[in-house]
Amino acid sequence: MNIQYPPTILNYMSREDIVGHSTAWKVSDLGAVQYKHNYDPSLLAVIEEKALKLKEEHAFKKHLDLTFITGADRFIPEIKELINDQSRLNRVSDFAGTKLEQYPLSIVGTTVTFMGPEDGSVDWHCDGVPLTELIPLSISDPIEGGHLEIYMNNCEVGKSQVDEGKAISSKDIVTLDHREGYSTLGHFLGVLHRTAPIKFGNRVTLVMNLRSVAKPFVDDNRFFYLAADNDHDESDWIEEMIRDVREKQLPAYRKFEAERMMKTKASELSKRMS
Repeated sequence: MNIQYPPTILNYMSREDIVGHSTAWKVSDLGAVQYKHNYDPSLLAVIEEKALKLKEEHAFKKHLDLTFITGADRFIPEIKELINDQSRLNRVSDFAGTKLEQYPLSIVGTTVTFMGPEDGSVDWHCDGVPLTELIPLSISDPIEGGHLEIYMNNCEVGKSQVDEGKAISSKDIVTLDHREGYSTLGHFLGVLHRTAPIKFGNRVTLVMNLRSVAKPFVDDNRFFYLAADNDHDESDWIEEMIRDVREKQLPAYRKFEAERMMKTKASELSKRMS
């Protein structure tokens, strides 16, 4: 695939820039980055064309005021070309400062979202998945609204305001305008964000989720939330999640904790000897 490297960066924020303090539950210090991706336009056009044909049957407005196809690569095989592209994974890993892999659960690994006055956008929320790449497939011209809004503070502080029906002050929000030809990679685990309501126009976006290879256990997807996203009648995704916890997340967690304890003991020993 024709991917420019190094990419042209429009915006970059660290996680600390956004949240305002250091956090432990994270995979890296990346907050959000917006960059020129140079994916094959014809490939993206095919993905959008197929998504629009599938919209009536497979896109649902389930929650968060968003209409989307879950597990989109199940229906659009061309998305797998991006999933399996090693140069893409290398690039997003470079941005994150840690090796990333495609998010493994089939129902939320990829989605295609449809946003507009009728389809909705997406309300204030914190992601369950660790990292997300947003790839606009098309953006109408003109469009009013539809930009990414990120709350520059602790997620719980902002979410409590939203749940109480209070408006978040514009001075606490940073905005990123989506552009065709540019991706946004966000480490939005524990970061409050939304898409501003679209008053006129529409946007179709391919969403590709990622996680850390070293820390696959850093994940906030709960069963109830996966069920809210799920369009499966069967429960195969539950077995898929259990298998991942047993085979990937638990071994990685035990390894991480063992290494952390060794570093702690070595640090304590060094202090006693100094």
